[in-house]
Amino acid sequence: MARHKEIPLWGWLAIIGYMVLADNLMPSPYEGWALVAGWFAAGALCLVNYGSCGRYHCKITGPGFLGLGILALLDTIGVVNLPAWVTFTTLIAVLAVGFGLEYRYKSKCGTCYAALDSK
Repeated sequence: MARHKEIPLWGWLAIIGYMVLADNLMPSPYEGWALVAGWFAAGALCLVNYGSCGRYHCKITGPGFLGLGILALLDTIGVVNLPAWVTFTTLIAVLAVGFGLEYRYKSKCGTCYAALDSK
């Protein structure tokens, strides 16, 4: 039987902590690359979580975070020059759409939810 397990909270906290520290403590030439790695890691975690658990919002936020990683990569290598509000607005939109659709359509039907309902 396949084992379906959600990524634990500490995994998400580690990525968020990494990105906050990288953005505020890294020397300027490395800051952009650290954020690129953080966005790609967050996107990968969402996609892995969706694959193992099936939570609907991960289907939206995973590609959204990967898209933010691509934007950060383009900004870091100098192809585009994005103001910070663009990244922040995109993040809020990705989260709102992902969790909003999950809430609206009550699509909490992944295997992690099925395990919780079997009590």
